[in-house]
Amino acid sequence: MAKRPIYEEVVGDTILVEYEEYEIEHPSYLVIGLADVGLVGSISANHLASSLKLEEVGGVDIASMMPPIAVVDKGVIRLPFRLYAGKNLIVLSAEAPPPPSSIPAFSQLLIDYAMKKGIDYVVSLMGLASPRRMEVEEPKVYWVASNEKAKRLVEGIGKMLMLESGYIVGPYALILKYAIRRRVANLILMAESFVEFPDPEAAATLLKHLSTITGVEIDTEALLKEAELIRLKLRGLMKKTRQTMAEMGAPSPTMYA
Repeated sequence: MAKRPIYEEVVGDTILVEYEEYEIEHPSYLVIGLADVGLVGSISANHLASSLKLEEVGGVDIASMMPPIAVVDKGVIRLPFRLYAGKNLIVLSAEAPPPPSSIPAFSQLLIDYAMKKGIDYVVSLMGLASPRRMEVEEPKVYWVASNEKAKRLVEGIGKMLMLESGYIVGPYALILKYAIRRRVANLILMAESFVEFPDPEAAATLLKHLSTITGVEIDTEALLKEAELIRLKLRGLMKKTRQTMAEMGAPSPTMYA
């Protein structure tokens, strides 16, 4: 049977629950990986939670999700957005993209939760649509920071580039705006990605940089070895994600040449 929550917070049709009290080390990071361009965020977060054997501690549910989703694992109902914790990390992973109408509530809940848990940094992992992705073996990684505190995370890491100009759409954009409003340090890491296909290689590149930032060793070898299998397994989620992005009436996150 499903775990009983000990904490709930509701905004609109969106609810965040916590199953048990837990402590994490500092400096602490809330890592957010959603279904987005190339499913880079989702692939990154799922691999992070599984490879580090993090404990599932909560999640987010959205009543207006269409079609409604109830994830079943070993006979247990699990939420479509799940929170895992361990070491100095809390990781949010996604089984589906949040519906456009729920993105404001969803984004607010995540920033509120980061503040409740005393998180030092919120790190968003995402794909960046790149027409040249086929031409490169290791995609470039760009960053955007909500404030100077977040910016200091990437200082001295030469392989990451500041996004000079461009735009971010969807949940990551609103998470950034709420973070700025609440004075929360939010760093967005973006890896060049395929638009229409799941991109495990881009996810692996992001995780290497995340490892440098957080000081947590993240093994990406299994992710790269299983890249083709991951692409096949996530075709359905990729289709749903592209449909949701189209409903938002916005192009894929990208940068100006």
